[in-house]
Amino acid sequence: MKRFLIFFFFLLSTNTWSQNYEINKGDWILRSGYTFLVPQFNNDSQVGMAVHGMPTFSFSYLMTDNLGVEFLTGIPSEIEIYNKALGEEAKIASFISLSPNATVQYYFKLKDSDFRPYIGLGLIYSSFHKEKSLGILSGANFKLKKSLDPIYQVGIDYVVNEKTSLNLDVRKLKTSSGATATELHKTIMGPYAPERMDYEMGMQPLTVSLNFTWLFHNPKNFRERRALQERITLKQKREAIRATRII
Repeated sequence: MKRFLIFFFFLLSTNTWSQNYEINKGDWILRSGYTFLVPQFNNDSQVGMAVHGMPTFSFSYLMTDNLGVEFLTGIPSEIEIYNKALGEEAKIASFISLSPNATVQYYFKLKDSDFRPYIGLGLIYSSFHKEKSLGILSGANFKLKKSLDPIYQVGIDYVVNEKTSLNLDVRKLKTSSGATATELHKTIMGPYAPERMDYEMGMQPLTVSLNFTWLFHNPKNFRERRALQERITLKQKREAIRATRII
């Protein structure tokens, strides 16, 4: 993760020629990049998880000049969890998570700035697939509960040119999901195993995304902006000719 952050901020520091390009109602914003899931658990949680990453992409639609709605999803990959009391080597299960989310975003318009900050609030739906018990739970039936939870977002675009930007996006959520292990008699615990084991996840992860952003203007807005630029350019030329004649 550190290497990605260093490379990302290197791109920011080397780009000094960008201009301020506004977003407007009807525009589309497409982002694609890599997201790091930084797991954080409450003190009551029985499980732990290492930092996990995956490619993600999202698209936003500007309902007004400042207000947009964004949908995000990612390419799912396998995640492993371990027994917190026994340490990171004590894996107890693996699974694939699908967690699409939707947020309503507010974009701040800073005058004469290359930065386009925004905040967001939305919902994330988490479903789990291909659950597999590992380690001391090998042989058991391990299931994770689906959940629908609030998600909070803060991010910033650094404008490269009229069409592209670099993006840093951070999201925070608190999942209500839990896990259950049954058929424990099939594990190494044998006949001494309890009927079931319930795991309180207590997960409050932070996600950090580094993205490339593409801006697609509303065709009507784009034509109007081009026409305005042409009128300004023509006016500047006329003023320059007039000034030359006076001299």
